Amino acid sequence: MRTNRVLLCSYIISSMLVGCGSEESGGGGSTPSAPSNIYSHIAVQSYATAMHPESYCYNTNSKFRTEHFIVAAKGAVSDTKLQEVARVAQNTLNVDLAAYSWDAWSDLGVDYSNPLEICVIESEGSNGAGNELGFVIGPNRSGSNLDNLVKHELKHTYQSRLIGKTGLNFAHTWYAEATATALSTNETVSDSQLNAFISQVGLTPTQVTHDGIQDVVMMRLFDPSTEYGSYNMAVRYLRTQGVSNDQLWEVFKVMKQIETSCKADHQAALDNGEMLNPIAEDSTSCSGYATTYSSGATMWNGEVISGSLDDPIAPSPEPGKSIFQVAFDYVMSPYGVTYDSIDDTTSFRDTIMNGM
Repeated sequence: MRTNRVLLCSYIISSMLVGCGSEESGGGGSTPSAPSNIYSHIAVQSYATAMHPESYCYNTNSKFRTEHFIVAAKGAVSDTKLQEVARVAQNTLNVDLAAYSWDAWSDLGVDYSNPLEICVIESEGSNGAGNELGFVIGPNRSGSNLDNLVKHELKHTYQSRLIGKTGLNFAHTWYAEATATALSTNETVSDSQLNAFISQVGLTPTQVTHDGIQDVVMMRLFDPSTEYGSYNMAVRYLRTQGVSNDQLWEVFKVMKQIETSCKADHQAALDNGEMLNPIAEDSTSCSGYATTYSSGATMWNGEVISGSLDDPIAPSPEPGKSIFQVAFDYVMSPYGVTYDSIDDTTSFRDTIMNGM
């Protein structure tokens, strides 16, 4: 039962490391960068409307908009910076819609009347984070540096929207970051850096399944700049097996299908008069326990679906497989890949490190 998480990015751009953390952590420098005129062909209009109640810019109004974005500020952020961020975001979305053959409304639920939201927060410095509403970003990047960050963060926005109301909680952190990296800046690492990751963290990159374990990575990894490149090596391996961008996105879509199936079981139980809490759209209805619903454990495609996260450090006793593992295995099985074949140290070395 977890609410949507916000993924905060950290990676090397122009030899500058930007630290990871929550929106409240600030960081990334205290001097806003001078806005550039990048993507000047994108039209930006003045536009004042209330930001979403769950936005980090709640209790403020937007100041500008493009076709698919509204943008607001918290703290001292110039209008020209807000306009630059809005242009970069709209250009990124335009490019991505064409690249993935998506329709903004039918695939992402975005149109002029239902725009994504950008909250530019002075205290965030050079950091950024993508979520279902859009993304949060600091004002301390411009030009290509800003462009690279927005490319990454919007991938998290798409991921969250493809999964639905349960958000990114149940998608493995390594996979969410790997796909966002692979489809934006595409950092990679060497075998020696992968060995260092495993040695220092005590886990493979593909065992970084949730935010708590990612916190361990950030504490233990001597060179944090290698984190996203390490995750991305798993996607590079998947591509050597024939996996396309469509299949990378399909994992998130199948997660939504699984959750929809679990919620249907939940609703059937409620209709049957079973004493259960109402359905919470932002929490899972999946349960591997046979006693949760009179119909038994939730199942999809012949698999018992657990409502717990995969955790190599503290495994859950709940029966079944996680939503992510079942979705990943379903999409990747035609390519001879399962999650079990790439997660533990031996499997990771045999496939991702030695199999390419």
